Amino acid sequence: MLRLITGIKPYSKYLFIAWMVIIMTVSSIPKLPAMKIETDRGIIRLDYFIHICEYGSLAFLGFLSLADDNFRLNLKTYALLTAGLIVFSLVDEFHQKLIPGRTFNVKDIYSNLTGIFAALVTCLVVFRILRKAQE
Repeated sequence: MLRLITGIKPYSKYLFIAWMVIIMTVSSIPKLPAMKIETDRGIIRLDYFIHICEYGSLAFLGFLSLADDNFRLNLKTYALLTAGLIVFSLVDEFHQKLIPGRTFNVKDIYSNLTGIFAALVTCLVVFRILRKAQE
């Protein structure tokens, strides 16, 4: 796994930017159908899970693109990355108000933030464990 991540790292800045473009492109599609599963107990909306995954992936790529060769970020860079991802998430959601058939949804923002924070915390923990294992 570490070999895969190390192989991706040199391209992470490009992947990060490409993923941002993909997110904004999909957000610009008018009247995108909501993905949901109907059960006996109600409806499960899959779009919240998709938001968590898309912003978790974005946060992971952002972390990789800014981390040093030992997969470390200083506190200032970590805080700026987190703030930038939050702002991007908000801009993306507000942008959807301008697209016909799309709406602003606070639950989407919560899902985005969940993905961001889960990925960034996971990166800190996993890369710390991997560094200790290499010592």
